[in-house]
Amino acid sequence: MDPKKNHYETLGLSEGASADEVRKAFRRLARKHHPDVNPGDKGAEAKFKEINEAHEVLSDPKKRREYDAIRKGVFTGGFGEGPFHWTTGEGPWSGARVSWGEPADIEEIFGDLLRGGGPGAGIGRGSDLTLELSVDFLDMARGTVREVLYRRPKACRTCRGSGRSGRSRCSACGGRGQTESEERIQVKIPAGAKEGSRIRVAGKGEGREGSGKSGDLLILLRMIPHPFFRRDGQDVILDLPVQYSEAVEGAKISVPTIDGPVSVTVPPGTSSGKKLRLKGRGFPDPGSSARGDQYVILQVAVPGGRSKEFLELVERIRKFEDPNLRSGWN
Repeated sequence: MDPKKNHYETLGLSEGASADEVRKAFRRLARKHHPDVNPGDKGAEAKFKEINEAHEVLSDPKKRREYDAIRKGVFTGGFGEGPFHWTTGEGPWSGARVSWGEPADIEEIFGDLLRGGGPGAGIGRGSDLTLELSVDFLDMARGTVREVLYRRPKACRTCRGSGRSGRSRCSACGGRGQTESEERIQVKIPAGAKEGSRIRVAGKGEGREGSGKSGDLLILLRMIPHPFFRRDGQDVILDLPVQYSEAVEGAKISVPTIDGPVSVTVPPGTSSGKKLRLKGRGFPDPGSSARGDQYVILQVAVPGGRSKEFLELVERIRKFEDPNLRSGWN
């Protein structure tokens, strides 16, 4: 696509045209030049593609701003992000090479034509499909591959999405224009994936007949809670009970982590709420080699019982308690 093309002129608009004016101009011209309305007319087909290109750029605020900037010669180098990627020699237009983003999904505007078969069938892009996938806490931490089974809508091959067979309703799809097939795919879930993150599987969404491009499948991850681990960003939190004697005397205890058990030292005289840090034992960062930490919050389990022997022991311990423990709190 030559960036010197004037998309405003293509749609018969001024540069200050509103979004509503762009939409109305596109609807009017697209219906006039659509290949189904002009079967066998190569000129109309070329004009239709040109109109579609113009609408795709001018109807998107971000693409329109970048397009306007290029036309004014603001960019004299190159950039690789956004709706078009271009390089240039000397001057803002010399040797420019532009590749545009995906064509506009125009079914909403004149879906009656697109579903009618013929030369225009399949133009546009199928819709994206979204499904939720529940994943175990440890699988989210370590990464895994899951098999996903879902039903994928596709344009009916018999009627090419029109829902009609001659003057009758298409028997293959019941007049809906679509059929569904069961799809089974393998999805890789990266280690450290976050709750609510999405995995995009290209081309596995709604299918289209003819030259139309299939949509994508978006998999929304939901994490199944763990019975005792919980997540805080890339860190793992664990509330761990310890015996009263372990807290008083100190001890080496086995602590579960997402990588398996490790040995941890409980310092003598530990109180409930003391936090121990296990560096690098948290969730991996999918975008780097970094890992979070695991924090172990110790909860001292106080012995229970009302036996005479136990109460005598408590009384003996009483003389070691701090009488000013809550001094100044009232």
